[in-house]
Amino acid sequence: MKKIINGSLVLLLLSMLVACTDEKDDFARIHPNLLPSEGHKYSLQAVGKEITFDLLEESNITNVSPITNEASYKSLNEHYPKLELKKEPAFIVFDENGLVLKTYDYEEMIDFLQNQDE
Repeated sequence: MKKIINGSLVLLLLSMLVACTDEKDDFARIHPNLLPSEGHKYSLQAVGKEITFDLLEESNITNVSPITNEASYKSLNEHYPKLELKKEPAFIVFDENGLVLKTYDYEEMIDFLQNQDE
């Protein structure tokens, strides 16, 4: 009887895990404008440092669109309080399911985008 209960619990946990893997996060559901445009894997919100397509291409990054530049983290927090940005510069990357990276380090953002499969 104990094996049946343990097996049932494992099966329940696995099914819950599988059900949650393809779900979009709150950003994706509430703010679809933050998601990448068709044909691209990522979108980028940059705060306090202007990021351009040319700048990303210099680092061999071509899988990002759109790029949105914001002057102040406070104004971005007003639009998207769940981001809870604390300072600038800040870099927020989204894929089709939502938030995948939030960092205050430019090199970390570049490294992340360079190491994603095209």
